[in-house]
Amino acid sequence: MKRAVLFLPAVFMLVCIDTAYALDFTVVPFEFDPPGSYLVASIWKSGTGCPSSGVVPAAATRNPPPFSDPGCPSTDIRDSRVEGLVLAKTGPSATNASAGATLVGVRGITLSELGYDLRKPGGVVTDPRGSHCGSKAPRFSIVTQDNVKHSLGCTALPVTAAASNNWIRLRFSPANATPTPISPTATVKNIQIIFDEGQDIGPDNFGLAVLDNIDVNGTLVGRSPTRREEWDEDSCGGGDANHDFQCRGSASRPETSAVSYRDWTSNVKLQSLNGAQSITYAGACVTFVTDAFFNDDPGYAMSFTACDLSTGIIPQIGTWTVLVTNALGGTVYENTGTMTAGVVSIHPQ
Repeated sequence: MKRAVLFLPAVFMLVCIDTAYALDFTVVPFEFDPPGSYLVASIWKSGTGCPSSGVVPAAATRNPPPFSDPGCPSTDIRDSRVEGLVLAKTGPSATNASAGATLVGVRGITLSELGYDLRKPGGVVTDPRGSHCGSKAPRFSIVTQDNVKHSLGCTALPVTAAASNNWIRLRFSPANATPTPISPTATVKNIQIIFDEGQDIGPDNFGLAVLDNIDVNGTLVGRSPTRREEWDEDSCGGGDANHDFQCRGSASRPETSAVSYRDWTSNVKLQSLNGAQSITYAGACVTFVTDAFFNDDPGYAMSFTACDLSTGIIPQIGTWTVLVTNALGGTVYENTGTMTAGVVSIHPQ
């Protein structure tokens, strides 16, 4: 008993030390639109962020494998959907409306670094192509505990850490904030990203920016806050040398489900339509039943099953089965196989 009494406090102290300095924050979009103009938008959207091959499993397929953009040498490893933060303001800047995001979980910290990745070619913020980058937007708005408001705009003496033909990584020193620098010892009350420059502001006159990997003191967030459908979301991606597929879906939100499949040897292309009609489980397997496009033609039904055969060792590998029927219930295509690359992750209900 004495050993147990002495051991438990030691473990508790170790956990406290390990987690005390971890920065865990989320980036929550908002739209400020008092006049009801419907001229601003803020949303995390999959497929718009900076891709990383460390996130998406590269299957042995006929398609080019996923790539990691050199403009974003490090990414949020939790971002499995290549999400980007899309901020837009349509029309004139004078409209009393703005898009933005609130950084939740930063209260009480001191700042050493702020930044984000910007979807913009050329490697310089003054390039007129790509996302808008102005003196005021997109900007960090920081309020410290003394209730002083500080700003760091996109062109506020940024340090370019990396760039490519697609993205530019921007880092800002709190010492460059306006109208007053942020002291290294000042604690944060709140931080927001504000986008309130419209299409009347050059050099791009675009009124839209796509951000990713929001950086606070070296911690990166590149995804939306946890969605309800992620609690029980199943996913698969991969295939073999002649077959590619991807599936994802949630039993609690079947309308968010999607399945894509390609058989290169038989010239078959399948895409689910309108979510899943049903999601069922059998052991380590999940089956999606959906309406589907068959070689871009509607009017078909698809049953797609993915099974997790892993033993807990990454990468997880499994099997797949696909069956397609026409409106009369006749089979038009079926196949099954074992994955040679990819990932299967399911949550049996």
